[in-house]
Amino acid sequence: MIEFDYSKSNSVELYGPKKKQKTRIKPYFALAEVFGKILPTGTIKENLDKLEQHTKNAALAQGMMVPNSQAFSNTRGFWFEVFIAVYAWNYRIKENLSEVLIVKMPNVSSFNFRRIFEEKTDKMLKQLELSLLKSNVRLITSNPDLLIVEQEKLVLEEHNIPISCLDTQSIMKAVNLYKVLESKCHWDSLKAGIGVKTSLRPDRRLQVVHEGNILKSLFAHLKMRHWDREAAFKYFGASSEMITGADDDALQTAATHTIVNVNSLPERAVDGLFSLLTFEDIEKMFDVILKRKAHHQ
Repeated sequence: MIEFDYSKSNSVELYGPKKKQKTRIKPYFALAEVFGKILPTGTIKENLDKLEQHTKNAALAQGMMVPNSQAFSNTRGFWFEVFIAVYAWNYRIKENLSEVLIVKMPNVSSFNFRRIFEEKTDKMLKQLELSLLKSNVRLITSNPDLLIVEQEKLVLEEHNIPISCLDTQSIMKAVNLYKVLESKCHWDSLKAGIGVKTSLRPDRRLQVVHEGNILKSLFAHLKMRHWDREAAFKYFGASSEMITGADDDALQTAATHTIVNVNSLPERAVDGLFSLLTFEDIEKMFDVILKRKAHHQ
C-alpha cells in the first residue's frame, strides 16, 4: 500500500490575516483523499475517526495548527451526512424505488427547503408567512437534513447509476441532488424528513423535536388548504451513537399542533429514532421508513 503524502494534501488550508492565520478543514477533499477509490465500510465512527486523523496528519505535515475540536465536530457532522446520502443513493437503486428520491438538503442559509415546492404550494406558504407577519410572527424553519420525496417524474436516468467510491464527482452528485427538486415538488410527494446528528446531547434532542414540530405544522397547514385528510408526513431522528432511554423519552414529545385541536389525533413530533453505528444500519433505517421491513430496533 502506497503511503499517502500528507504534505501534498488538499484537506486543509490556511485562512485569515497573516499573523492570525487559522487552519480550515476542506471536507470534500478529505473524503476524496481517503475514499476516492472505495466506499467506506465497517463502523461509522472508525471511518469518521480515519477522516479526522487524515486531516490532522495533513495539518501537521504542512506546519499548520491542528483544527480544534469544534471545527472537527461540525465537519464530522457533514461527513456523516455524506455517508448517509451516498448509501441512500445506492439503496434506492438496489431496492428498485423508481419513484423515490432520498435527498441530502443543504443548510437553510444557502437553500430554503420551501423552494422545492411547485408554484401553487409556494404561493400558499407565502400567504401563510404574510399573515403571520401581521402578528409580528415569523415562519423560521431549518432544513431537514434528509428529505424523502415520492414523485416519479423527478427521477432521472442519471439517478439510477450507482455510486462506487467517494471521489469528488460522486460526492457532488449526492450532495447536489436537491437541485432537481427546486420548484417541482407537489406538497404531498413529501413522505418523510430525517434530522441527522452525530450525537444526541440534550440541546440536539430538542433541535430534532423542534424541526419535527415545525415541519409537521407546515404539512398540516397544507393538508387543510388542499383539503386532503389522507396525506401523511413523518419525521425521524438519526444519530451515529447508541440511543439511550433519555433520548427515546425526550423524542416522544407531542407535535404541538395535534394537541390544540380536539378533532386531530395526538401525534409525535418525531416518529422514530435510529442509531446508525454501521453502514448496514443506514439501510435498515430506510427499510423501516420506506416500509420495506418491520422495525426491530
